[in-house]
Amino acid sequence: MKKRMWLLLFLIVLAALDVIGMDRLRLNAAASASTDDKDGTDSSAQNRQTEAACNDGVPPEEVSAVIREELKFFPIPQSLSNPDYEAYFDDSWMSKRTFGGERGHEGTDIMLDPDERGLFPVLSMTDGVVEKKGWLPQGGYRLGIRSSGGIYYYYAHLYDYAQDMEPGTTVVAGQLLGFAGDSGYSNIEGTVGNFPVHLHVGIYYNDARGAETAVNPYPFLLSLEKVIIDY
Repeated sequence: MKKRMWLLLFLIVLAALDVIGMDRLRLNAAASASTDDKDGTDSSAQNRQTEAACNDGVPPEEVSAVIREELKFFPIPQSLSNPDYEAYFDDSWMSKRTFGGERGHEGTDIMLDPDERGLFPVLSMTDGVVEKKGWLPQGGYRLGIRSSGGIYYYYAHLYDYAQDMEPGTTVVAGQLLGFAGDSGYSNIEGTVGNFPVHLHVGIYYNDARGAETAVNPYPFLLSLEKVIIDY
């Protein structure tokens, strides 16, 4: 009788452990699925925040090598006609942002002086193909360029786009993409004025699991020389 009771108890414990194990598998599967966002945005998917917060922004060396090879131009050129115009930036990686929920900043903000939307041209840093165009609540009007090396370069808060800049358009490094602005931080398309004029630059790659992963653009931007053109 006692043996039967112990056996029954043992089977009940095994069944309980099996249920717990299955629940954990379901949670892990749900967590993996929740990070499947391919839009390369300024933390636009809330379900990416935990993973992003753990990312130090330093990609594997093989990815860094691809980015270094692809980057040709600083995205904001210097003005020959207006030498007092300034573009400056610092390392704001994972600094706190709150619009759309508390999150870390997945990029580098290039601040502009004068603070005037539509004044500063935005150039493509690389060759590539336009993959994304349009409004995002956090990024405002944005463009996403996919390079031949598979890296996604993200330009946000634009004022306007260059002519014929559409998904599928092939671009070359140094080509005009649009003009810097202050669009975004609203679900209403066209909203401006919620922050100073600047260009948000993001860089993303797909890791070994296929998950979109943000790179800290700051050290890469430091290595670029500005282009001097007349505007």
